[in-house]
Amino acid sequence: MRRRYSWVFFTLLLLAPASCLGQEPLKVALSGSIREAGTGHVIGDARIELQNAMGTPIGFAYSDRNGTYQFDDIPGDCYVSVQHDGYESAREFVRPTGAGHVYRDILLRATGGAAAPKVAPAVSEHQLSIPRKARESFDKGVQLIVEKSDYRGAVAQFARAISKYPSYYEAYAAMGLAQNKMGDAAAAEVALRKSISLSSEKYPQAILDLASMFNSQKKFSDAEPLLRKAIALDASSWRAQFQLAVALSAQNRYKDAVASATAARDLKPDNPQIYLFLYDLHIRADDFPGALADTQSYLKLAPTGSLADRVRSMQEKIQQALQTSGNNSVPTSEAKPAPPVESAAKAVASPPAGSSAAEQPDLATSQPSAPPAADNTESAAEDTSEESPDTPENNSGMPPRVDDLVPEVAVNVPCILPAILRGAGRRAEQLLNSMQKFDASERVESYRLNAAGVPGGADVRSFDYVAVVSRDSHGEFQLQEYRNGEIVSPRQFPAGIATANLSAHALIFHPRLAPGFDFACEGLGQWKGRSTWLVHFEERPNQRDAFRSYIVDGIRYPVRLVGRAWIDAGNYQVVHLESDLVKPVENIRLTREHISIGYAAVRFRSRQQLWLPQTADLYFELKRRRYYRRHTFTNFKIFSTDSTQQVQGPKESYCFTNTSDSLVTGILSAIPLSGKDLKPASLTLAIPAKSTVCKTVGAGMDLNIPIEFLASSSFAYDGPAGSVEDVSYLPNRNPPQLISKENIPAAQRP
Repeated sequence: MRRRYSWVFFTLLLLAPASCLGQEPLKVALSGSIREAGTGHVIGDARIELQNAMGTPIGFAYSDRNGTYQFDDIPGDCYVSVQHDGYESAREFVRPTGAGHVYRDILLRATGGAAAPKVAPAVSEHQLSIPRKARESFDKGVQLIVEKSDYRGAVAQFARAISKYPSYYEAYAAMGLAQNKMGDAAAAEVALRKSISLSSEKYPQAILDLASMFNSQKKFSDAEPLLRKAIALDASSWRAQFQLAVALSAQNRYKDAVASATAARDLKPDNPQIYLFLYDLHIRADDFPGALADTQSYLKLAPTGSLADRVRSMQEKIQQALQTSGNNSVPTSEAKPAPPVESAAKAVASPPAGSSAAEQPDLATSQPSAPPAADNTESAAEDTSEESPDTPENNSGMPPRVDDLVPEVAVNVPCILPAILRGAGRRAEQLLNSMQKFDASERVESYRLNAAGVPGGADVRSFDYVAVVSRDSHGEFQLQEYRNGEIVSPRQFPAGIATANLSAHALIFHPRLAPGFDFACEGLGQWKGRSTWLVHFEERPNQRDAFRSYIVDGIRYPVRLVGRAWIDAGNYQVVHLESDLVKPVENIRLTREHISIGYAAVRFRSRQQLWLPQTADLYFELKRRRYYRRHTFTNFKIFSTDSTQQVQGPKESYCFTNTSDSLVTGILSAIPLSGKDLKPASLTLAIPAKSTVCKTVGAGMDLNIPIEFLASSSFAYDGPAGSVEDVSYLPNRNPPQLISKENIPAAQRP
């Protein structure tokens, strides 16, 4: 079955700076001579900078009196940049040959067309004034970085060099780089600024390094003037142009960013990473022809690199967009959506339109309808950005529907559905019985798709993910999800659209949930080389408790699912699952939803092995705006406890569960002990349908009363009597009194 989601990783990988692209670290030495072009005379005291494939400096050296230099260990494909007063700068690409040693002589051309002295090269007054011991300390510091990544030791050596020669601005710059690597950005900035000052703002390397650090800190407006100064000092620096493009792009100045990135490309046309960044800029501007050219240029340089397949997939998507928009023409202004980058940037920098960072409305949350259905939905806060126009389905960026593309299956292989359902059901039971708490590191990548289905920039967020399984007295189970210690909220996600418990989909085979679905065996197929039974499922209509629902403004909107599961033919584990909506949900303008979840075996220290979700991809079209989101789970932990033990909410907290199908609001009131100089505290709560809301109590907490001074509490709510349950965690304290306003005479209601 053809997969369609790999291409959206593209923007995410643009600025991965540390390693040499496509190469594993190799123990390879690099040495050679620095000579004068035209005469062949050796050049001593030339500054040689070793850079990785992204142009980031990773080592320094100076040629000796014989013009020779050496680096004992280079990390794969790299660059060597050479500078010397009186000569044009030179920069050459170096690729290890596998022989363990690379020899590279580099020729420098004298500036102004005049040849430099034939024997002794021109040396600046500054270089001549550097004492030998200062130079030796500097070189030791560089070697500590290159050979051992010992940044702390390198800083000490650079400090010794500076103590012997206080005007050693190169040592200050190197110290700043090492301190930045150690995570001490404040000290790094001081050192780099000192280097710039000592050089009378004539040392472009320190200026560029400080600006690059500002870019990494998202201080883009601070980086921009420095980068322009670095370019004025060295117009041949492609890295300065590249970093300037990054700073301009982050300030939404895409036209200027394209100009700078293009200049970087022209200065260094053999660097494939530049084309990736240009691609991102062209996509943000809906310049599909430009983006297509970028993918073509990249593939010419790296046809077999680690990203080549993804680039080809992206190239195919852009070609489809161009065909739709009229053969190499950009979509018209009438059909052109808001640039995808705007929605991504807004999600990072600000809350959804119409709300402040502290008051983002919890308008929609994905939750279960009722036990035992798991919590499975999106939440949509209001978004006032321009809607995307309708486009043909095959150009929307959405994957094909489950029923539109049926995978191939083996011929004449009998499929015994009852046995498959029993086996998959037992696996679902084993999973729930073996764990009460599931913990993982979660990475969420969110993209806005434009009218042609092409993604904009990625909004990447990381969470400490916890899923807690609880059971009631009847044995029914419910899955509650937490991110960074909080119950899932739209405020945690881009555009105010929260994703909840996608990983629970495989539980449809649990014996308590399976009766709500119709199943059909499609035959024996394959999934990533594994023999699997393909089981089609469709949720039955008119179910009292839908498996998945959307909650908007406190109102629950159930959705019916149709999908396919790939079930291992040997052990009945669900290894992959996909689902779509049976029909759109018109009331909330939910047109499409496609979910794709991959599972894999995870072995724990106890030697227990469980099949857990590793990736969950979500595509959806809500209010005519299209989105793609990928969840990746790593660092799994499980916690098993006795079945009689309860999993509690946050320590010292009030927690209330709304068991009804409608939003419940109310007032939580707390009374302090008499004789204490404290005032009663109250808090207004809004609990979505089938949801739990927790609020902490204590000094400075949600309910600002020290727990030891709490006398009593109550929660008066506007729902039917019995629709709210107390699940608070207040050790050694009386539970709050639950008061339904239905039981209060109208004349006494507040």
